[in-house]
Amino acid sequence: MQAKGISRGLWVCAALWCFLLAALLSANRILSLSVDSSYHLQVMEVVRHAFIIPPQGHEWMAEMAYYPKLSHRFAGLFATLGWKHLNALLMAAVLSAAAAWICLFEQARRISLTFLVLGLALTLVNIHVTRAAIGGEVIDNFFFPQIVGEGVNLIALSIAVALLGRSRQAYALFAVAAVAFCGCFHLVPTLQLAGALMAMLGVTWLRDMIRNRTFEPVGLAGLIAIPAAVVLNPFFSKMRFIAGNNGSLNLKMPLSLEALAGFSALLVVLSAWVLLTHLLRPVDDEDSRESDASALMFAALGAACGAAMLAQYAVFKILHDGSPYAVLKHSFGVFTLLAFVVPLWGLTVLGVRGSAVEERLGKARGPVGVGLVVAAQAAVMLALFLRPSVMDVAKINEIMEDIRQIRVTRGLRGDQVMYTADTPTPITTYMGTIAMLQSPHGANVLSLMDDGRPERAGDVPYIVTLAGDAYDKPGCRLGKPVGLVVVLSGPCIEPPALIFKHGGSGVGFLREGWSVPEVGGVWADGKRSTVEIPLADWQRKLKSPTLEVAMFAFLPTPDSKRTVIVSVPGGTPERFQFDRQNAINHSYALPLPAEALKGSTLLVTIETPDAATPKSLGLGADTRMLGAGLEAMRIVDAGAK
Repeated sequence: MQAKGISRGLWVCAALWCFLLAALLSANRILSLSVDSSYHLQVMEVVRHAFIIPPQGHEWMAEMAYYPKLSHRFAGLFATLGWKHLNALLMAAVLSAAAAWICLFEQARRISLTFLVLGLALTLVNIHVTRAAIGGEVIDNFFFPQIVGEGVNLIALSIAVALLGRSRQAYALFAVAAVAFCGCFHLVPTLQLAGALMAMLGVTWLRDMIRNRTFEPVGLAGLIAIPAAVVLNPFFSKMRFIAGNNGSLNLKMPLSLEALAGFSALLVVLSAWVLLTHLLRPVDDEDSRESDASALMFAALGAACGAAMLAQYAVFKILHDGSPYAVLKHSFGVFTLLAFVVPLWGLTVLGVRGSAVEERLGKARGPVGVGLVVAAQAAVMLALFLRPSVMDVAKINEIMEDIRQIRVTRGLRGDQVMYTADTPTPITTYMGTIAMLQSPHGANVLSLMDDGRPERAGDVPYIVTLAGDAYDKPGCRLGKPVGLVVVLSGPCIEPPALIFKHGGSGVGFLREGWSVPEVGGVWADGKRSTVEIPLADWQRKLKSPTLEVAMFAFLPTPDSKRTVIVSVPGGTPERFQFDRQNAINHSYALPLPAEALKGSTLLVTIETPDAATPKSLGLGADTRMLGAGLEAMRIVDAGAK
C-alpha cells in the first residue's frame, strides 16, 4: 500500500510537471501564421466573456459553429486564469500534447528499456525530419482543437488498457462514454479512439470466444455501441461541412498523398499482424500481461490511424470529396501519427523487446520510471515547441485587446469597420478584423492577407489602425486613441469605390451581360458585359486618372485559367489573367485617357473570351456563361499614390 501511495504521489508530481512545462512553452513562443487562428481567437472571445458559443452568427462564425465546443472552453479556462487570448490557446495545445506524450511513454516503458531509449531517439529524429505535429499544426495552422482531442484520446486509451483485462462490461461502458466525450473536443481523434478501442475489444473478445467456445454478448454490444457513439454525436454530420477545407500543411520533406497512403497501408498491415498474433495466441503469460496490453494498444491505435487516412484518401480520390490538405491533416492524424505513434508503434511491432523497464529497475521502478518519463517528455516537448517566435506575441495580445475595446465601447463591428496596419504582420490585421471586430469574409478582408492592408480603405466607414501608422491621419481621427489603436473615417482616407454586391452602391450602373448580384459581387453572364459609371468633376481634374477594378473568376478546376479584357472608349484594352493562385484580385488598374472622362459617365467593357457554363463542364444545371465576376470599381489618381 505504501509503494502504491508513493507511486501515485510521483505521478501527481509528473502531472504538475506537465502543467509547468506547458506554462513555460506557452509564454510568447509561438503564434500561428494561419487564418485558423482568427476563428479560434474569436471563439475564445465568446467563451471567455459569455461562456457560450452561439449556433448561428455572422459569416465570421460560420466554420466555428460546426466545431465541437469543449476544446475552446478548455482554452477559455486558461484565459480565465490569466493567460492572454493567444497564449491561452497555445497553453491548451501544449498541455494536451504533454498529456498525450506522457500517456504514450508510460505505456512504452512497460515493454522494454531498449524500446524506451530507441523510441525516444526515433521520435526526436522524426520531429526533426518531418517538422510535423505541433511544428506544422500549431505554427502553420493553429489547429489546437485537434491537439486537445489527441490528449483526451490518449488519456482514454490508457484508462481503457487498464480496464481491458479486468472487466469486459466495464471496458465497453467506458469505451462508449470515452468516445462520446472525446467527440465534444474534435472528431478526428474521436475516430482514431473509436477505431483503437474497437480493435482492442474485438481481438480480446474473439480470442476468448475461440478459447472458451462460448458467445459473450457484452463484447458484441460494445462493438456496436462504440461506432454508434460517433455517428450519433451531433457534431459528426456537421463537421462534414469543413472536412474538405483547404490550407497549408508544411512538412520539412515533401511527401505526396500516394506516399503517405502507401505508408498508411503498411501501417495497417503490420498492425493487423500484431492484432492477429494476439488473437491466435494460445495462452496468456501472466508475467508479460502489462507489456502485451501496451503492445496491443499501440497496434490498435496504429491500425485506427492508418485506416482513417486510407478512408479519406479513397473518398478524395474516388468521390473527389475533400482536399489534399484535409487528407493530410484530418484523417491522417498528423499530430498523433507522425509525432508520436509511428516511432513508438514501429519499434513495438518490429519486436525490439528486452526485459521490461520494471524488471530492470526492481524496487526503484516507481521513482526512476517517473524520472525517465519526465526527462524524455521534456526532451521531446522542447524539441517540438521551443523555436524562435515568429511574432511579438505580447504586443499582438495587447493590440487585440485594444481592438476589442473599440468593439465593446464604441459598438463598431461587422461590415462597417476593419483593422489594418503596417506592423506587426498581415495576419495580425486579419485576426483583428475577423476575430475582434467580427467582420464577415468579404474579399476586401481577404486582401489583408496579401500585404496587410485593404486595397480600398474608403469602402469601409471606419478603419482601426495603430497610432502613428501610415493610415493614421489626424484630420480623419474619430475620438481619442484607445490604447495603441485609433479609429479613422475610411472615406476620409481614400475615396470609396462602387460596390457591385447585392444592395451595393454600384448595382444601378450595371448594363448588359450581368447575372443577379450576390453577397460577394456579380457574375458576368456572357462573354461581354458593360458598366456605365458616373463621373464627378473632381475625377475629371485628376492628373493620372486610373480605373481600379476588383474582380474574381470562375475557376472550376485546380488548373483553370481565365483571361479578362477591360477597356474604355479611346483607351488601350488591358488583359488580366486569373488562376487558382490569383482567383481574387483588387489591384487591376486601367489608365484612363483624357477623352474617356469628357462625358458625364464612363462606359467600361469587360470581356471574357473563355467563359463557360457550369452545366457544360458537368458541374450542375447552371446555364450561366461564367468567366469573371465584378466586386468593385473606383477612379483614383495613380500619381497620388
